Amino acid sequence: MGIYVNRTLNMKHIQAIGFDMDYTLVRYNSTAFEEMTYREIKKKLLAIKNYPAQIKALEFDYNRIIRGLVIDKPHGNVLKLSLHSKVKQSRHGGKEMDFKSQQKIYQGLSIDLNDSDRYAIVDTSFSVAYACLFMQIVDMKNAQPELELPEFHIIEKDLIEALDTSHRDGTLKSEVRKDVKKYIVQDPEAVAELERLKSFGKKLWVITNSDYEYSKLLLDYTMTPFLKEHKHWSELFDLVVTAAAKPRFFTDRLPFLSVNPATGLMKNHHGPVLTGLYQGGCASTIQKDHGFSGEQILYLGDHIYGDILQLKKTCNWRTALVVEELEGERQALHATKELGSEINALMGRKVDLEHALDRLYDKSKPDKKKSQPIFDEIEGIDKKLGKLIRQYSGHFNPHWGEVMRAGVEPSRFAGQVEKYACIYMGKIADFADYSPRTYFRPKKRPLPHEL
Repeated sequence: MGIYVNRTLNMKHIQAIGFDMDYTLVRYNSTAFEEMTYREIKKKLLAIKNYPAQIKALEFDYNRIIRGLVIDKPHGNVLKLSLHSKVKQSRHGGKEMDFKSQQKIYQGLSIDLNDSDRYAIVDTSFSVAYACLFMQIVDMKNAQPELELPEFHIIEKDLIEALDTSHRDGTLKSEVRKDVKKYIVQDPEAVAELERLKSFGKKLWVITNSDYEYSKLLLDYTMTPFLKEHKHWSELFDLVVTAAAKPRFFTDRLPFLSVNPATGLMKNHHGPVLTGLYQGGCASTIQKDHGFSGEQILYLGDHIYGDILQLKKTCNWRTALVVEELEGERQALHATKELGSEINALMGRKVDLEHALDRLYDKSKPDKKKSQPIFDEIEGIDKKLGKLIRQYSGHFNPHWGEVMRAGVEPSRFAGQVEKYACIYMGKIADFADYSPRTYFRPKKRPLPHEL
């Protein structure tokens, strides 16, 4: 598909490439995994939080949520923000809010996402089930007050606790173990690309928050069967760090434990961390022991905050973001190319007509015979635009449209990608179209006054 460049990155200078595992090195069947997560969250709400039995009837809808949305906890709203954190779309529960209702609450101001008591960000693929349930339970609370559901912010708190518990207690991983084929996607092209990178002398690292047993399960399934130049994934990767506790891995100085690959048993590690299998630790130790500068290390992840933001701020490693939604977005953009051109042409004509009206109204009393035909043409254009925009939006998410745009502006998610990722792509296999010596350069983006 392609690699997209925000900042120059000379791969000739990269000595080591680190990978997150979940949703980066290992691809998930997101719909199946999130549907299973959705079921497990509901079970915990019923068993632990004593939610009413009516939530059993709720059904999962993967398309209800896209990455980058923001939950306004006390109001029960879900928001899509622009690059500048302005609310561009909003829903109360699952019901779309009109502009007047939206303005009454947010007043066109920039949303302060540092206010974690009020706002929660849907920033990973692992958040889809939780956010979907939040919208549905808000709707249920509004429609059935007799159920005496908690306040909106408590609902959000209960959901995130149920999700976190499902991760911590091994429920979700246990389900994956039972049917790896259902939840995990094998990608032989990605494995071939990793071997090619290795053949060019790049050191390959895995740095994941998953524990060793789960990492072994997934790497055994996705890597080893497709290796041509190596017998086992442990030969492919020079260094594997499990239970890394990112983002603390990038900010704190924590000790390493060495892991025995045969038994999974651990012991304190003393000495340099150069090769092998470990748990915990920190980025600064790895960088120091290898003698690399931050500019010589590239790290790929899927999580803006857990993988990219803190790393960029503290380690100065080069960064790449895997955005699995890109494939669908690119296909939709290709399918809507003609529609987009037609919309742009109509908008250009509308702007010209509005300027013509402005010139007429510069006079004390405009001539109605001259102004009315312009109003009529603008009205006709608006009707055509409404129809075309609905057709255009129908190629993207049916509720929220494009992931990377909020109207004509970049979405806040797109802004975060641009700010923190040197490059981004849909999947690791996209490296196959480029030499491991490629000098990635961003294209010049025209500023408004240059157009």
